[in-house]
Amino acid sequence: MEFLKELSLPYGKIKFGVAGKQTLDSLKEKYPSYPKTSSLWKEYTKEWIGKDFDSSKIQGFTLNQVHGDSIHSVTYSETNQNSEKILEGDALYTNSSDLMLVVRTADCVPVFLYSNKRPFIAIIHSGWKGTALGITEQVLEKTLELGFDLEELQLEIGPYIQKSDYEVGDDVAKYFLSLGEDVCQGKEDGKFLLDVGKAIEVRVGKRFGNLLKIKNDHTNVFRSPLYFSHRAKEEGRNLNFILWES
Repeated sequence: MEFLKELSLPYGKIKFGVAGKQTLDSLKEKYPSYPKTSSLWKEYTKEWIGKDFDSSKIQGFTLNQVHGDSIHSVTYSETNQNSEKILEGDALYTNSSDLMLVVRTADCVPVFLYSNKRPFIAIIHSGWKGTALGITEQVLEKTLELGFDLEELQLEIGPYIQKSDYEVGDDVAKYFLSLGEDVCQGKEDGKFLLDVGKAIEVRVGKRFGNLLKIKNDHTNVFRSPLYFSHRAKEEGRNLNFILWES
């Protein structure tokens, strides 16, 4: 696994991470080309879970990702009963154990969220559009509505394309310029360099203050040989996941 964290918490073990190029290389024999539809990505993800995890126990859940701000609550029993169902959206959360939530990225930001006290995990796919729409803040709002406290939540930003390699035009930059040059910086040619992960940090900090713990290692998928990057003209996708094992 290119990136993996395991934490022992009062309610069980949390695992979250990213399966990148080397991990997913084992699927090449069955999938010589990468999936093009959400249903094929669902099959692909299920195959990967079966190879790397105890698939007799763990259910996986993926989305038809649309670069929006739709959020879905899912349960283990619902997933088991509707195994062919594919929801449209970009964020998932659950308080069910043995349910692996998965989003795909290839430059966009994967966001992992969990409680360090009570059963709760979430995962978010946040590109520039989802970030501008505030998808991470909306997931946090929902989490607070469910009765969780900011002090017990941990938010971690996974590997994504970094500012030095993510050039955008003013049509995108206009949504981020107010967040400061650490987020969006102009160039002499009229283009801009954008750090979407930092944008999420700044937006979350402005909305919720410093009670929420945020971690961002700034791992650059564009420069790393471990991960897929769309801007590097790669067709594969990184599988980002979070799982609570009871």
